[in-house]
Amino acid sequence: MQSIKKELLIVFSDLHSLAVLFIMPLTFMLIMTFAMSGRQTDILDSVSLYIEPATPEQHETLYIKYLEHLGYRFTKDIDDSSATLTFDKTFNQNILSNKAKHLLAVTYQSRTSLPVQALINQHLQLTFARVKLHLYMLDTEELDSSMPLEQQMQQIIKQSDTSDLFAAEQANKLLPSIGASIPSWLVFGIYFIVLPISITLINEKHSGTLIRLKTFPISMYGYFFSKLGAFFFISFMQFILLAIIGLRLIPLIVNAEPIAFSQILSLLPMGLFICLSAVCFAAIFAAMVKSFEQAIVVGGGINIILAALSGFMVPLDVMPPSLQSIAQFSPMYWSAELIKLNMVDSPLADSGLNIIKLCIFSLVSLAVSSLLFSRKIRELLWN
Repeated sequence: MQSIKKELLIVFSDLHSLAVLFIMPLTFMLIMTFAMSGRQTDILDSVSLYIEPATPEQHETLYIKYLEHLGYRFTKDIDDSSATLTFDKTFNQNILSNKAKHLLAVTYQSRTSLPVQALINQHLQLTFARVKLHLYMLDTEELDSSMPLEQQMQQIIKQSDTSDLFAAEQANKLLPSIGASIPSWLVFGIYFIVLPISITLINEKHSGTLIRLKTFPISMYGYFFSKLGAFFFISFMQFILLAIIGLRLIPLIVNAEPIAFSQILSLLPMGLFICLSAVCFAAIFAAMVKSFEQAIVVGGGINIILAALSGFMVPLDVMPPSLQSIAQFSPMYWSAELIKLNMVDSPLADSGLNIIKLCIFSLVSLAVSSLLFSRKIRELLWN
C-alpha cells in the first residue's frame, strides 16, 4: 500500500506523466473518432471540381448535373479545385458507343488525398452509368422527354438505385468510428505506462535510492514487483477512466449512442489482462534504459511502431498481407481485439485465445524484465 501511495504521489505530481497517461490518449481518441465519423456528404463539402471546356455541350451538361446531384460543387478557379475534369471532343457523339474510350480525363491536385480520389473515381463511374441509362431510355421513349429535366433525373436515379436489392449487416452494431478507434487508442494509452515506470527507475538510480536499497535487508525482486504492482494499480485506474470517457462521453460528442455502463463493467476483467501485459512489457524497457532520452525514444518509439503494426493508424484489412501477419503477434492487437470482442458481446471462447496470449506474453515479459533489473542492480556502484 505504501508503494502504491508513493508511486501515485510521484505520478500525479508530474505533469508529463499525467499528460502521457491521460491527456494524450484522450486527445487521440477524440481526434481519430471525429476523423473516422465523417459522413460522405461532409467529405464532399470540401471537394470542388474544375470543368474543361468552360462551356460544356448537351450531354456534358447532363453529366455535370448528375454530379451536382451527388453533392459536388464546381469552381471557376482551377487552383481551388480538387480535380479537373476534361471532356473529350467526341463525348457527345460517342457516349452511347460500346467502343468509346477515354471520354473523360480527370487530373487530381497534389493535395487531394488518395481516399478522396477513390471516392471521386467511384462517383464518376456511377455518373457515366446514369447518363448512359438516361440517354438510352430517351432513345427508346421509356423516358418522357417532355418532362422537366429534374424529374427525368429523379426517375433515372430511382431506376439505378440498387440499395433495396441487398441487405448488409455488420457484426458491430456500434458506430464504426466508436467500435474501431476507441478500443485501439485506449490500448495505445495504456501501453504508454512505459514512460512513467522508466522515469521513476531512472530517478531512483540517479538519486542513489536503488544503491541504498541494496544495503537494506529486503529483497530487490520484492521491491521491483511491488513497484510493478503499484503501476498496475495506476494502469487499471487509467483503463477505467479512459473507458468511461471514451465509451460514454466521446460518443455523445459525435452524436452516437453511448455504451451502457453495464457493458463497460463487463470490460473491466479484460482490462486486468490488458494492464498486466502493458505493465510487464513496460518493465522490460524500464529496466533496460539508462536515461530519460532513451526512455522516450525506445519506450515511446516501440509503442508507436506497435500501434502502427497493430492496425491502429491504418485499418488492418487494407494493409499488405505481410503486415497483417505481423499484427497477429502484437500484444496491442490482442488487447484491442479483446475490447472489441467484448463490446459486441461475442462468446467467451473468442476472447479466451487473446487472454491466453496476453497471459503468456506477460509472464515472458516479467521474466525478462526481472533478469534485466537484476543486472541493473548488480552494476550499481557508489559514486
